[in-house]
Amino acid sequence: MVANVRKPERVLQREASVDGIAGFSRRQKIIRSRLLWAATLAFMAVAAGAVFESVAAYSGLFDACVAALVVTVGLGGIAFRRERRRPVAFEIGQDGLTTWDREGRSQYRQISGCAQWSDRLLALILVSAKGRSEPLLVPADALAGAGVFRELAVRARRCAQEHL
Repeated sequence: MVANVRKPERVLQREASVDGIAGFSRRQKIIRSRLLWAATLAFMAVAAGAVFESVAAYSGLFDACVAALVVTVGLGGIAFRRERRRPVAFEIGQDGLTTWDREGRSQYRQISGCAQWSDRLLALILVSAKGRSEPLLVPADALAGAGVFRELAVRARRCAQEHL
């Protein structure tokens, strides 16, 4: 009798673990990525330094500082605005992604292009129903786990191959 009671529990545990794997298609939260922010700050520093060196050679140090400050503020504003427009959650579909913005509005978009940089970064081209394409960078450190990143990468490659 005791052996018969344990067998159904094992079956239920196996079914639960299979459902856990299938659970990757649910809504996933996207958090702020340290990798992208570090790359953005490095780019801003290099751009400001290049502008400073170029202007200092012709106009002097004061004008070079002002020009470098203007470039830094401009690039920082663009980076901040882009961060505010970035989706905060997504759900993997059969041939695309449903994304949610900060206000909670959802939009379904098809994946038409995909590029992957090792296990760190995934660049997607998403096409809306109106035909407008928009890039989406998904760093691995912005997702809950490596399994979610792998699942998204596999689905994105499959969807992108269908559009070729």
